Amino acid sequence: MRDIRRRPGAAGVLTLALAAGLLVGSPAPMALADGVTVFDGVPTQAQADLASTDPDNTGGQAGWADMAGGLASRPYVRSLRLTNGSTTTPVITDGGPSAPSVAPGGVTAVVSPVNLCRTGQTPTPGVCYATPNRVSLTVGYGNGGNDGYNFADPQVPVTPAVDASTVIDMTVALNSLGRSLRWTWVNGDLLYWQTTNLGQADATVRIRFRPAYAPFVDYPHWPSGSGCTATPIFNCNLPQAEAETLSATVLFSLDNTLDAALTGAVFATRGAISGYLQPGGTAVAPTLDIQAASTHERVDGTPQYGTVQAFLPAGALINLYGVLPTDAASVFSTTRTGDAGTNDPPTYTPWSVAAQGSEGVLVTVGHITFSVPRYKIKGRLAATTARASVHRSTTTVTATVAGCTAKAPCVATVYELSATRYRSSRTVVLTRTVRAKALSLALKASVLRRNDRYLLVVRSARTGRPLASTTGTVH
Repeated sequence: MRDIRRRPGAAGVLTLALAAGLLVGSPAPMALADGVTVFDGVPTQAQADLASTDPDNTGGQAGWADMAGGLASRPYVRSLRLTNGSTTTPVITDGGPSAPSVAPGGVTAVVSPVNLCRTGQTPTPGVCYATPNRVSLTVGYGNGGNDGYNFADPQVPVTPAVDASTVIDMTVALNSLGRSLRWTWVNGDLLYWQTTNLGQADATVRIRFRPAYAPFVDYPHWPSGSGCTATPIFNCNLPQAEAETLSATVLFSLDNTLDAALTGAVFATRGAISGYLQPGGTAVAPTLDIQAASTHERVDGTPQYGTVQAFLPAGALINLYGVLPTDAASVFSTTRTGDAGTNDPPTYTPWSVAAQGSEGVLVTVGHITFSVPRYKIKGRLAATTARASVHRSTTTVTATVAGCTAKAPCVATVYELSATRYRSSRTVVLTRTVRAKALSLALKASVLRRNDRYLLVVRSARTGRPLASTTGTVH
C-alpha cells in the first residue's frame, strides 16, 4: 500500500509519503487486475486532529491535538473550488480549523502534521519536532472510515468529478505555522501561486493546480533502506510501478534551517513519488537543487516519464541569486546531475502577480527519466563582488565588471532592498552610465545607509543585456 505512516531512513532522516498522514482505522483496498492491491486511504480530518493518547487513535501517532495550541492553531483550508471545463463548483467556503463532515464521495481536504512529536515525547532533530517540520494537505473524497485520495479509481462515485483536467483552486490559512513556511512541494500541474503575509500568523497561500498521476509501489516491496521519500532523496532504485494513482497533494516545509530567501518558493512534480528542494553553492554563486524520485518504468513496462516545475519568487531571485525577476529567464541555467538519464530542455517562464499570483520565474523540465535526477539551477552571469561603504555623508559602491569600456558603456543601477531576506521590495537609488570596468558609484549616505542591503545591476548600454547582478550590505 502507499504508506501513510512514517519511518526513519538512513542517518535518522525521516521519510515522507506522497499521501502523508496518520493511519487511523482501515483504508479501503482497491484490487487491480494484475493482483496488486492499492489501499486508497488517508485519515479523515477528524482522525488527523486526534492526540496520540486518544483511544480512538489506534495508530498512536501524533495528531494536531499533540501540538501546543492544539486544533485552534493548525493550518486549515479556507476555500476550495473545483473547475471542470466551464463549470466551477464551490466545495469549501469560509472554512475553519474544525473538521468538516463529508458525505461518501464528497470532495474534501485533509491537513495532517508530519514529524510532530507525540505528547510527552522529547523533540529531537531527525526524530520529531514540537511543531511539525512538514504539513501535508491531501485533496480527497469521503469514503467511510477513511478518506480516499486516488481519483483514478475511486471506491465510490465522486461529486463533483475529479480527473487530470480538473483545476483545484484552494486557499490555505497557515495559522500559527505561517511564520515558518519555506518551500512547498505539489503533486500536480502548478498553474497559480500566491502567498500573503508570510512570516506572520495570518499567512495564507492560494494555489491552483491540476491533479497528477504518480507511480504506486507496495511499501513492503521497497528495497531495504530505500530513500525515495527521504529528505534529501537518496538510494531510490525502484524498477517498476505496480499501479498508477491520480492524486492532489501539497506538502508545506517549515524547516527553518534553509535560507530564508526560499520562503514562498514552490515546486511541483508529475509522474514522481516525491520531490525535494536543496540549496547549495556559495554566497557569491548560490545554486538550487530540485530532486525528484520515481520508478524506472510504469506498470505496463514502458519508461516512466515525469515533469518538474520550480517557481522561484521574486524574493528568492533577488535575495538568493541577486537577480531581478525581469532578468531571470535569460540569466539562469539548469543542468541535470545525479542519475544518468534524459529530459527535454528546460524552459523559463516569467510569472506576474496579475496572471499567476506572484512575481518570479517558473522553471520547467519535462519528459524526465528516473530514478533520482537532480536539477541544479544557477546563474549564468560571472560572479561579481560589490562593496559599499559610508564615509561622512557619502556612500560609495564599487565593483569590477568586465565588458564596460569607453567604447562599450554600461548602465549601473543600485537598488535599496528590504531588510527581510525573502521580501522582493526594491527602490532605485542611483542610475549612472559607466565607461570603465572599475565602477565607483557615489550617492548620499542619507539615501543608502550603513547596514542597508542593496542590489547592483550592470547592463550593456547598447543592448540592455545584464552583465553583472549582485547583492551586498553597506558597511
